[in-house]
Amino acid sequence: MHDAKAIFAYQVVPGTDEILAFTEMSWLARQEASQHIAGLKAMDASVEAGIAIYKVGLKDPSLSDVVTVLNHRRMRERLTQTIERVELMS
Repeated sequence: MHDAKAIFAYQVVPGTDEILAFTEMSWLARQEASQHIAGLKAMDASVEAGIAIYKVGLKDPSLSDVVTVLNHRRMRERLTQTIERVELMS
C-alpha cells in the first residue's frame, strides 16, 4: 500500500520540471517514464538530460482547492507540499 499523502511524477520534457506527468505509484511513474523515453528516442528527440522521477508530497486540499484544480490545470503549487527527485532515468 502506498502513502496516501504522496504521489509520483516524471518529467515530460527531459531536463525540465515545467511539465510533469503524475501517477499514484512509483513503479507506474518509472514504467510510464521508460515508455516516454522510448517514444522520444523513436522520434529522434534528445533524451540526454534524462527524465527525473519525483515523489510529490501533497497538502490537504480544501474544497475550494479541489474546485480550482478541476477548473484549471496549472495548480500544482496549491496542492503540493514538496517535490523531491527520487530517480533519473535515461
